[in-house]
Amino acid sequence: MSCQGCCLRILKKPALILACTFILSPLFLSGSIHFTNVTQKYNVGGYSYFGAHGICWVDVNSDGKLDLYIKNEDAKGVLNVENILYINYGSIFSDEAFLRGVSDAYPNGTHGAVFADLDNDKDFDLFSTTTYEGISPSYNHIYENDGTGYFQDITDSISPSQDIDTFSRGVAAADFDGDGDIDLYFSNPLSEAKPFSTQPSPPQQLKNFYLNNGDGTFTWTYRGIEWIGFVQGVSAVDIDQDGDIDIAEAKWAPPSTIYLNDGKGYFHKAGGSLGLPLTINVKDNGITFADIDNDGDLDFAVIGAHRIDIYKNNGGIFHKYNSMSTAGSNAGFHCCFGDFDHDGDLDLYESGGYFYQNDGQGNFIYVSLNVSALMASLNTVDPRSSALGDFDGDGDLDIYIADKRGYNVLLRNDIDDSNWIQVEVLSDQTGGTGGIGAKLTLYKGGHLGESGFLKGFREITGEYGYLAQDMPAAHFGVSQSSTYDLKIEFLNGEQRIINSIVPGRKIQTAYILPPINFTGERKVNRALFYYENVIQLTWSANPDNNNITKYRIYRVQQWRKLEYIDEVSTEDLVCYIRDTSSNTQYTFAVTAVDNNNIEGAPAYVTVE
Repeated sequence: MSCQGCCLRILKKPALILACTFILSPLFLSGSIHFTNVTQKYNVGGYSYFGAHGICWVDVNSDGKLDLYIKNEDAKGVLNVENILYINYGSIFSDEAFLRGVSDAYPNGTHGAVFADLDNDKDFDLFSTTTYEGISPSYNHIYENDGTGYFQDITDSISPSQDIDTFSRGVAAADFDGDGDIDLYFSNPLSEAKPFSTQPSPPQQLKNFYLNNGDGTFTWTYRGIEWIGFVQGVSAVDIDQDGDIDIAEAKWAPPSTIYLNDGKGYFHKAGGSLGLPLTINVKDNGITFADIDNDGDLDFAVIGAHRIDIYKNNGGIFHKYNSMSTAGSNAGFHCCFGDFDHDGDLDLYESGGYFYQNDGQGNFIYVSLNVSALMASLNTVDPRSSALGDFDGDGDLDIYIADKRGYNVLLRNDIDDSNWIQVEVLSDQTGGTGGIGAKLTLYKGGHLGESGFLKGFREITGEYGYLAQDMPAAHFGVSQSSTYDLKIEFLNGEQRIINSIVPGRKIQTAYILPPINFTGERKVNRALFYYENVIQLTWSANPDNNNITKYRIYRVQQWRKLEYIDEVSTEDLVCYIRDTSSNTQYTFAVTAVDNNNIEGAPAYVTVE
């Protein structure tokens, strides 16, 4: 096959991703919160021996529908308990974890796990931990996605090889060292983490990072985060807004704290100087960051010990201004922020507990059960994590709850309106998908950059709080009476602007946008001694891209798996695919590649 140029047809107005916002009911107006328990309808209750701890919403097979990964541990004494991968088939989910290679069935199960594009090939790979409870080996595992949602164990790509059992809980995935690929962090990198100690342990400099080398291998190393006692949840966001990803840990014996990144992937403890309490033996389980007062910076909630404490960000220093008790006997493991009522601010949901409505200033008001219909939440036995995702594609955020000692619960958001905008990042500054670390700021149309017209701020992350990963997309509740402008800032500081967004739309964007005007046309080559069927692909350069040096052409196989065909220069925007069949339908993709060899999002065309 030979190529001399190319052209493309693709999504208009590409945009971006993040996960955090939620609910309302078909019979309920905007401003109310109402859910329906649809666990049985979709067959997603988990195992009869229970054991669920963590949740990830992610599209593993690139079919446009959110799948669901359940992390299981301590399942009524069942050893080698498998994790669950529910594939979303629209009307029902099917557990295909074993079939697809991610059952991760090692003693005594999994707490932390996160999906991220580790090899920059625009699909979601998996990092999954194993919890040591007396059976060796108890190692962490990395699984590579083949692009169709089937995975290969590539744990042997970690160097030096793992030689210790781990008591891992929370994990994190981000480009911590700023070199253009996703690195991994895991908590409790030792076999005896002393969870019930009442005093901090002497500091230990233990290796707890797998740094991505960009060539399919990872280096196991220490980068400044000392182990001083048992860790539960881990969150990774740009806490101090300096352009790199920091880490927060919820701890039991030591005080929960924040570790700031120096920009090169080395960390120092800064919780006390940022306003976090230094009290020991508090037993926090998770820290969740979000902009709860719409002022463009990250606030947070810390949950544990039967209470939720809310901290507001005031010029980079956090101040506790509210505290709430968790529901009933609920110990308090995880809480989520999302615009459940589509009124433009982030509400709060306590996993296995209540909803609290935001008054617009970051103050939270209890939503009564006769409005929210959340008895299914309160009826959970031992709720752990919960995560947010629009599994039915109707524009609002649904909730899945992990129950350690009961059946898991899927709550469908019943709102039926168009007062929302969702944004997905098809590819970011690494060239991979997911947009981890991207910041999205939404303004009223015509007022981009004006703080008085800011309508929402989101930052895309991986696992956060207590073992939760929301869908990789940003969700905003908005008024339908206006249009909106969106600023997307990638982790390297580059920005994209999307203007005049109409509510009720799912937007896709990318660091490098797809070429435009991509077309395919069948032709017949009569110059040979026989007639040859040829497909001519043509496209145009996207005017919003910079520093593009070449284009790559692919044939698209099942599940949109890309089979490389050729590269062409920016001077040749046409590609001829030779020896094709006149009776076969073909789908092709073209991508732009910049001077740093970062490959953008693809444009697609189908030739009948």
